[in-house]
Parts: sequence; structure tokens; C-alpha cells
Amino acid sequence: MAAPAPTPAPPSATYKYPPEVVDLRTYAGSISKRVIDLKSKRDPTGEHVSAQALLIADAVESACAARSVEVLEPFAAVAVEEIVRLFSSCCAALDAANQRPRFGAKLSAFAARATSRSPSPSPGELTSLGDYRASLEAVKALLRIVDGQSQLVYSGTLAPLAARRPVRALTKDLSFANRTITNQALLHDAISKSTVVNQVYKTTLQTMANITDGLPFPCKAVAQTVLQLHQHGEAYRTIDSSIGTLIRKVDDFVEVLAKPDRQNIAPGEDIARAVERFFSAVQSIIIRLEILRATAKIKKLVAPTAVKTAVADAQADLDDARRLLDMALQVDTNNSTRKILHAQGLAKRVAIMGAGGLGKTTLANAVVQHVDVAATFGARRFLVTAEAAVEVDDLLTGMLATFGLPASSDPLASLLQHFRSHERTLLVIDNLETIWNSANAQQRRMTEDVLSKLDNVTSLTLIITCRGADLPPDVEWANRDAVVLSTLSPEAALATFTDIAGNIPAPDQPVRDALLKEVDYMPLAVTLLARLVARGKQLRDLHRRWNSVHTSMLRTQPNGRLDNVDASVQLSIAFLPSDDPAPLQLLSLCAQLPDGMRLPVRNELERLCSFRDIDGALDVIQGLALVYVTDDDTIRMLSPIRLYVLEKHRPSAAHRASLLRIYYKIARQAPRRLDTQFPAARDRILPELSNLDALLLSDIQNFDESPSTDLINAVNAVSRFSVHNVPNERLLMALIPRIEHLPTYLAYSLWILAKIHWRRDAYNLSLEAATRARSLFQSLRQRSDAASCDQQMGNSHRVKGNYPEAIASLSAARETFYELDRQLAMAYCDRDLALVFHEQKNYDDAAALFTSARKVFLRLDEPANAAVCQEMLGDIYRMRGDYQAAETQLESALQTYTSLGSMANIASCSCKLGDVYRVQQRFNAALESLQVAYDIGQKQGDTLCTANALLIRSYVHRDQGQFAQARRLLLDAQRLCESIEYTRGLEHCAEALAELDRAEQA
Repeated sequence: MAAPAPTPAPPSATYKYPPEVVDLRTYAGSISKRVIDLKSKRDPTGEHVSAQALLIADAVESACAARSVEVLEPFAAVAVEEIVRLFSSCCAALDAANQRPRFGAKLSAFAARATSRSPSPSPGELTSLGDYRASLEAVKALLRIVDGQSQLVYSGTLAPLAARRPVRALTKDLSFANRTITNQALLHDAISKSTVVNQVYKTTLQTMANITDGLPFPCKAVAQTVLQLHQHGEAYRTIDSSIGTLIRKVDDFVEVLAKPDRQNIAPGEDIARAVERFFSAVQSIIIRLEILRATAKIKKLVAPTAVKTAVADAQADLDDARRLLDMALQVDTNNSTRKILHAQGLAKRVAIMGAGGLGKTTLANAVVQHVDVAATFGARRFLVTAEAAVEVDDLLTGMLATFGLPASSDPLASLLQHFRSHERTLLVIDNLETIWNSANAQQRRMTEDVLSKLDNVTSLTLIITCRGADLPPDVEWANRDAVVLSTLSPEAALATFTDIAGNIPAPDQPVRDALLKEVDYMPLAVTLLARLVARGKQLRDLHRRWNSVHTSMLRTQPNGRLDNVDASVQLSIAFLPSDDPAPLQLLSLCAQLPDGMRLPVRNELERLCSFRDIDGALDVIQGLALVYVTDDDTIRMLSPIRLYVLEKHRPSAAHRASLLRIYYKIARQAPRRLDTQFPAARDRILPELSNLDALLLSDIQNFDESPSTDLINAVNAVSRFSVHNVPNERLLMALIPRIEHLPTYLAYSLWILAKIHWRRDAYNLSLEAATRARSLFQSLRQRSDAASCDQQMGNSHRVKGNYPEAIASLSAARETFYELDRQLAMAYCDRDLALVFHEQKNYDDAAALFTSARKVFLRLDEPANAAVCQEMLGDIYRMRGDYQAAETQLESALQTYTSLGSMANIASCSCKLGDVYRVQQRFNAALESLQVAYDIGQKQGDTLCTANALLIRSYVHRDQGQFAQARRLLLDAQRLCESIEYTRGLEHCAEALAELDRAEQA
């Protein structure tokens, strides 16, 4: 019963619609066909749905005719995508209706029971066609369809709308939105009268409006669009609380851009590009949220998963715009030159500060050579260096020669007279730290006196570069709030590297990116790496050298600070006071900690090491930019600086012993079991995990004496915690060869190693470690520990498909625990035996064991293990086809895992739940659940988890007819199963490939 629809304006014969528009037309046709197939004449709802869908498709085609998608942003790329999703869901509802008589009444009845069903309902079950009709009408109004054509194209800003408002009011709003506000007075008035933003933010928006005044669209429309976003912010937050985070990101961008010193944004420059990207992102957010509001009756389209999908792309654009802005403001020589060129009143004084290797000299040279600076100052541009000056008089005498002035008994007076005799002069003094950071207090005072007198010359523009973070006093520095250069962004570092070394072959690009990250994107280190590659060095060789010799490889000349990272860092260290060892001592301790020294550690060190004034020592090294302090009072170092200090300036034995004592205590606090206390304990130790790893590994490797019991216990505690976090065997692999003569400690370490290998899917290695640990425990007559090794061996045999061996090991362990009256350990064995029965498809015996073990776990306060049993009971329901019961059990187990922070269990349960959603044809929910499992597997290096997630994802795509994607995922899963010799997984992959072949041939 297809309804007639207006005919769109025909495009040119050669025009091809964008793929999104083609998909939309295909779905609209499918809706019409499905309505005809229903053959219901008593209920006109289907006819209305078909008519609205065809009308929307025709209107979109009329808007897109002979235009590119880019021209129609954000309409074509965002709105069309959301409408396609709406049409797809409508098709699913109609398919469900085709299978039931009196589809209107059936679907309405299902909708009435929505509150008693799953939170992520199937659209065919919970949404009536009347809801689709209402939503389609709201979308039609939103798109401003007049005479079958959409008026919504990229000709101005789009005001956010309430989809449920009367069409007449909607049209009025849209008409206003399409008139770009060109009169600044109107915009300022709208901002000042707004009741949805506070006075501070009103001022910020006013500033942004002034900045962008006179620029072409879209830059000048940003302030208006952000205001519109805020006007409907509360309504958007009711869709999902995460929208609030999105709006805060918008506000952060505006506040950074609208700082008082942000002036004269020129189109085509980096900042203008960032603003343009930002505008597009905000517009996309508005469009997506309005479509969501228009389709509010469709339960699936406003489910949490759908909301996240709807805003993800726009949020990525927003983050990209912020990265562009940060790059533009971070290393933006144009910004610095504008400060110079547009100086009014007092001449500008700019200080470029920072650690060695951050590009201070490079930036100063760029300013001097900039074309606008050359046009303004002409030949009156001078860069002098203080690098070779021993004292202030050396610098002044050198400056006389630079300016062609005769020698004088008072060189400063001659220079001041010279500067005052010229209308305009630019003077850059490079490496001022040579004389200003001098240990000679008199030279420091004389340097400050020179700067003060230069500051009084109104015709002089002065720029200095100086190592450190502390500004020379008594000068009105123009950039006082942002004087310290930071490292490059990852994107800027990559661009710098490519400019010097050229394009890198694809196989070597991960090595290049890893190297850039490991040098903390420090400009000098990035430049020297690129020069080495340009000279023919292989990236993989450089990476190996970096891991062994670190910063000493970063040199292209022996001693120059601009060609040698070590020389650059040592130059800063040379300015530390020679009469006070505390700053260097603190620096050497900080270098031991790759993740920084946190405030509690610093306070404890002050007590144990008897620092007379640790804050004063920190001020010294922070003033030289050898360290920086974050908002949480953590002292951090750039990687090249830290590695140089680590090698060249080791702490005293007493200080290092104190540091180890502190971290041994931290290690003892690592949680050992998954219980209600685990999340809080995990969060306390995670910030120190990298520091623990570095300190303990260094302690194992670099000292000749036998490891202390404190060290062994710390390594075992951290390694056992890693079983529940991200499995890491590195510390144990280094420790075990050093404790072969200590059988008790060795056996325990091997048992933990077996569990880590098992979690990392290295089942043969797990068996080997558990077998050796079992032998040691037996020789020590520790029956319970030996039985624990039997249990671990049984689990490895199970995953390898060796079921008789698994049952034998687990039964032996259970018998020992029974004799020792260890009820909890017996329950562990019952749980693991049930897993064997489950894999053998003996579901009755498996369910009985899971049920009995769960009762014990609940009684003994073992929530994680109880949830494992519940998860597996849910999986048995899944295998038996009772998907509602399976969903209930699995979602309950997942809730327990989430409350405990058990990531591996979350991943396992999410895989099973994803398969349940798949069978229920809730494909978006299935893919979201499987993505969670896949991400955890990737992060934790859990190959088995990753393979299972890929396998079930392939089922989802196969069920939707996406055979090529399903095959690719299956082959990836098969490869991973082969890598860990997972027999059962390989069988599943083979079965799935055979079924896929049959589906493709059907």
C-alpha cells in the first residue's frame, strides 16, 4: 500500500548520490514494500509510516541533488546517518509484524509491557508502528520539508529545536536559524539576556564573538551556535547524562580560545582551522541530539548504546578540534610574532622559558626570520647569544660588536643610547641562563639590572630564551601566564620527524611512533632521531639502541647542546648549586620513578632521608625546568632528562634504601583477592604500579647480593595482584633465577608464575611452572599448596582439551582439600570440575556443581567466585535455548563483576551476554557488549578473550548477511586460537566457517 510521494527535482544525468543517501532510499523502499506485504486495510498506520518514509527520502534526495556530502555538512553526513538508522529499525519492526496477525494490536500490546522487559528491548517487540509514525513526522518537521524538498542545507547555522513542538513554531525557529546573525549588536544582546549561562561565561562568549567578528562563516557563527547548544542543554541532558561531559568539552574549547590575549585570528591559519573543525563538531552534536529527540518514542534509538553511538563521532571531531587548537597555541610562532607586531604602548617583552631541548632557540630564530617581523623591523633585527659569556660584561661587549659600536668603558650606556636613537629595534638574547643562573650572586644581580634598563627603552622589543621556569624579575613580561614551552603534541612530533626523515614504510611506522613516545615528544630528541634516520640508520636498530643506551645515542655532534641530548641536559644540571647537594639528591631520587614522585612518597622521604628543606630543593630543580609538578603535586620528569639522570647521577645508597623501604610498604598493600575491598585497594596501588615495577626490577638486576626477603615478598605481592589486573610475569622471571637456593620462596613464586602464564594463555608454560612448584611443595610437606598446584594444572589441561588429565588433577586436589577440611578450596575444585563438564556438554552435572559451589561461595563471602558460577549457569541456559533466563543470570553476574572491578570476568561475561543479544536479534547491544570484551582482552593481553569476542562478533555480522566482514573476523579468531593452541576454539571456528560457506551459497 505504497502512498504517492512528491517527485524530487531530478539531478543531472551524471550525478551519483552519496552512499548514505542511496542507503536511505533503499530502506524507504523496503518500508513501503513491507507495508504492502502486510495487507491490512483496517489500520492506516502502516500507510502513514510508508508515506512519511518516502517523503523524507525524496526530500533528502532533492537536497543532495548534484551536491557533495561535504557541501551539506552537517545535514548529509549526520542527519542522513541517523535517519538511515531509524529506517533500519522500522524495517525490523515491520518484519516482526509480518510474522504476527493483527500487527498493530500486537505491537501496541508489547509496547504496553515495556517496563517489565529488558532495558535494551528489541524494536519489533516494544515499539508500535504508531510510535514510528510520530517519530517520522517529527523528523520531517525537523528537516523543514516543503513541497517534498528539504530546505536544510549548509547555508547558515541551525538552531536546536524541540522535535515535539508544533510544526508552525518549529518552522519559525528554523527560519530564524537560517538567518546568520551578522549584526554583532544582536548577538551581544542575545548573549547578555541569556538565562542559561552565568556571567563569566557570557563574558567569554562576548570575547569569542569579538575575536571572530569579520571572519567568514562558519567562524563568526561559533558563539551563536554554542549559545544555542546551552539553551537546550537541559533537554539534551535528559537524553543521557554523558551529554553534560560533551557540553563541558565545548565550554573548555571556548574558554581557551577566548582568553584575553587571543586576538586577530586570521582565516587559513591553524587556529582558524581549529575553529572551523570545532564549529562542525558542535553542529553535528546538535543535529544528532535533535534527531534523537525526534525519535524519542523509538526505544531502541534512545537506548544508552544508541546515544553513545550517536555522539561518538561528534565527540571525536571535538577532540580533534581541541588538538588542533592546542597545537596552534603551543608552538605557534605566528602568535608570538603577532604579539610583537601589534604591540601598543610599552614595547613587548617576551620570555621563552623551558627545559633544554624544547626548542627555545628554534622558536626565537623563527620569530626573527618571520616575514611579518622582517617587514616591521627591517634590518633592525638582532639575535645575540649568551652561551659563551662568562659574565655580563662579556655579553655587553659582544653586543657592541654586533651593533657596530666602538668599545666603551660603559658598554651598557652605549647600547641604551644606540637603541633610543632608532625608532624600532628587535633584540633577542639567547641562552640567558648562562649568566643569569650563574652561581655568582653578583653576576645574577648585574644580569637583572641590564634587563631592567633595557626594559625602560620604549623603542626596543626584547625577547629572551632561558632554561628554567622562573622569570627574571622587574620586567613586565607580556606572556607571563604561558612562558614555559612544553613538549610537542604527538601529531606535531610526527610532522617534525617526517619533515626531516621523510615518509617511513608502513611496517616501521609502529616502531617510529613508539620511539617518539618514549622520548616524550621532546623537540630536540625528535629532531635528532629524525636526523639519524635521514643519515641511513634503521628505525628498528635505533629502537634496540634506545632500550640499551638511552639518551647517549641521541647525538649528531659530540658536544653541542643543539646536537646532543646528553650535553643539553648536563648543561641544565651544571646550574645546580655546588654548595647544596639536596637538589641533585632529590633529582636523582625522582629519576628512579618513571611515573613520578607523589606527595605522600615525598613526605616520607623527607622524614627518612633527613632533607633539611625538601621544598626548597624542589624549587631549585623545578626552577631549572629539570622537573615539573602536576596539579596533584606529583613531581615528574621528561623521559630523556630522567634517563640521563638515572644513568649519570645515582642516589646515595642510604637514600635508595629509604626509597625502597617506602615502596616495599606500598607493595604489601596490593590486594590479593577479588572482594568488595578490591576496587578501592586497586585504585590506591595503580598509580604506583610502574614505579614499583621499575624499582623492584632494578633492585633484582643491579645488585650482587642475594635478594632480601622484603624484595621477594614485594615482587610476589605485586605479581599476584597482576593476575587480577594486567598479568605481568617480568618481575618473577627476573627474580626466580636469583632464589633457586630458597625453596620455600621459590615454590610460591613459581605458583604465582603459573597463574600469570595461565591468564596470558601460555598453558604449556603454566603447566611447567605449576608442576615444578608442586614438586617443591611436596618436598616441603606442604600438602595444601601442592594441591593448589594440582588445581592449577587441571585448569591448564582443561583449556588444552585434555579432559581426562584435567579431571584427574582436579579430583586429586579436591581429595586433599577434603582431608584437610578446606571447604573454600573444595568449592574452587567443584567450580573447576563443573567447567570441564560444561565444555564436555554435560550440562546437568555442570549445573549441579555450579549451584552447590555457588552456595559455598556466598556463605564464605566470595562474591567474585559466586558470580563465576552464576555466569556459567547463565551460559547453560543459553546453550539450552532459554535466552531470557540466560540474560537474567548473565546480567546479574556482570553487575557483580563490575562492582568488584574484575576486568577479566567482565570480558568473559560480556562475550556470553553478547551472544544472547545476538540470538535475540539485538545486534547493536550485542556488538557493544562484545566490544567491551575485545577492548579488555586487548588491554590485558588476553588472547583467549580476544578470540572469543571476535568469534561471536563474526556470528553477529553473519546473521545480518555481512558475510565478508564475518569471514574476516572468523579468520582473525582462528589465528589467535592457533597461537595459544586452544583446541575447542579452533573447533568452533571450523564449524562457523563451514556454516558461513553454506550461508553464502544459499
